Amino acid sequence: MAICSGERVWAVGPPQRCAVLAALVVDADRVVPVDTVVERVWGERPPPHARRTLHSHLTRLRRLLEQAGATVPLPYHSGGYSAGVDPDDVDLHRFDRLVDRARTCEPADHHRLLLLREALTVWRGEPFCGVPGAWAERVREAWRRRHLDAVVAWSAAELCAGGPDLVIHRLRRLTVDHPTAESAAAVLMRALATAGRLAEALGCYVTVRERLAEEFGVDPGAELRRAHEEVLRADRRGVVTGPGG
Repeated sequence: MAICSGERVWAVGPPQRCAVLAALVVDADRVVPVDTVVERVWGERPPPHARRTLHSHLTRLRRLLEQAGATVPLPYHSGGYSAGVDPDDVDLHRFDRLVDRARTCEPADHHRLLLLREALTVWRGEPFCGVPGAWAERVREAWRRRHLDAVVAWSAAELCAGGPDLVIHRLRRLTVDHPTAESAAAVLMRALATAGRLAEALGCYVTVRERLAEEFGVDPGAELRRAHEEVLRADRRGVVTGPGG
């Protein structure tokens, strides 16, 4: 985790201090009860000195924020603390808002594509990287899923706008981390077909089908099967732009 102020980047400090800041900014501008902060940082069995250590971390975080020139108070309220920051100043919250706005647009709306492009530029890699604890890992996993869904949505919008090469490059990387993500594989197959790379598209289907069978003992779902059928029907000059295309 880091604090960005102008062109400078300030390291938050040791992992536990990062966990304290993460426990507050995930609920930006809302009061988080002390017991909740303690559980997020130390788990269900915190050490006896947890509250004292929490206070120490908050003191150091306030000094760091002041040094960085960031107007982010970490005040104590009745029973809890808050990070007095605009959610749009937190990358994860800004990413989420942009994706939510994109969902309100029609699939072929160019504004949807622009919003999704902006959302993906805000994404700076795995959230809360290096923050220890079960709570942080649950948050990371939830945001990984949101990022996956956003990339798939962007890919479909980009493909509608006629950009298969951009889609192929990004989805190739994404499917390395999510080898059984059928939604990503379906859009990748359509992008490959649009680019005239039908053999690769069919190979992608075979790979995912085999992984699903090996890991979960299931067949591909309806979306991936539909993409497979579209590729089978397409000739090398055909264009497959989206579900049902």
